[in-house]
Amino acid sequence: MRIAFLGKGGAGKTTTAAGFVKYAAKKFSSVLAIDADVNAHLLAALNFEKIRGNKIELGEICDQIFDYLRGERTDVGAKQMLGTTPPSFKSSFIRVAGDDPFLAAYALRSENILLLTVGTYKESDVGGSCYHTKLRGLAGVMHHLLDLPEDIVVADTTAGTDNIATSLSFAYDVNVFVVEPTLKSLRVYSDFLDIAPQLAERVFVIGNKIETEDDKSFILNHVSSEKLLGFVPNSQYLKRFEQGNFEALDQFHQEQNEAFDACLRVLVNRKRDWREYLTSLRSTHSKVCQEWYNEFYGANLDENLDTDFSYEAALSHFTADQVSAPTAVRV
Repeated sequence: MRIAFLGKGGAGKTTTAAGFVKYAAKKFSSVLAIDADVNAHLLAALNFEKIRGNKIELGEICDQIFDYLRGERTDVGAKQMLGTTPPSFKSSFIRVAGDDPFLAAYALRSENILLLTVGTYKESDVGGSCYHTKLRGLAGVMHHLLDLPEDIVVADTTAGTDNIATSLSFAYDVNVFVVEPTLKSLRVYSDFLDIAPQLAERVFVIGNKIETEDDKSFILNHVSSEKLLGFVPNSQYLKRFEQGNFEALDQFHQEQNEAFDACLRVLVNRKRDWREYLTSLRSTHSKVCQEWYNEFYGANLDENLDTDFSYEAALSHFTADQVSAPTAVRV
């Protein structure tokens, strides 16, 4: 199961995502957290700053990621892989488990929480790249992720509606907008629905920084009750945490629990259609190749790919032995 948190910058998206990661970690054996925000604050919000290990940024190693995901597939040959390249049965896949080789190499781990970070801008990026370039590796990871209903993946995404512009737009089962009781914050939510009405059924809202009943009413005037998952107060505990009192974070998370219970209910009740997912991925890959990448790389990157592949078959053949020492799925 995959859930993404979105919203206007400053609405509390990252602290809400971090709170849900902690909440989920009490209920699931492994939780994969993904910091896909240009501001890259999820690590601090999870209090992971003292975790030992290499803080690898996926945005800096996209080619290395694609080399791993390529596995033993022959259909792409020597052609460049993209974040949208659909998998083959001979691809390398990723599972939500601490002993998964990819996560063991690139994720930070604290107990049963694994954290992948896309990263932020570097001085060398100034004037030469956009954040979509850094998200390519994460897109490849998500489209090669064989997560089960008992697995949970939580993403803190870029602010605003920017997520729509990549194949990550359909990678999550549920999208939760964190909104403040302001017109600017709610406009980001409504803009998302206007731009991507096909995703409306998987979009929900949490009202954040609530101080009065009027704040709740204001949000309910703009969000239908069936889409609203709950409210989170404008918390003094969060302020204390941001002032350096790390014990206050647990108390803040308790204030979020009611909304998180509702998040989990909608997530559990939404069943992923793997066939629809693969159709969307293949369509998106063909589109971006024909509009840009084929000409850029001087090759038809959308031709001669494995048309027999299905996620259902890959999942059914991904045995316990392949999880501990995997590369490709044999069918």
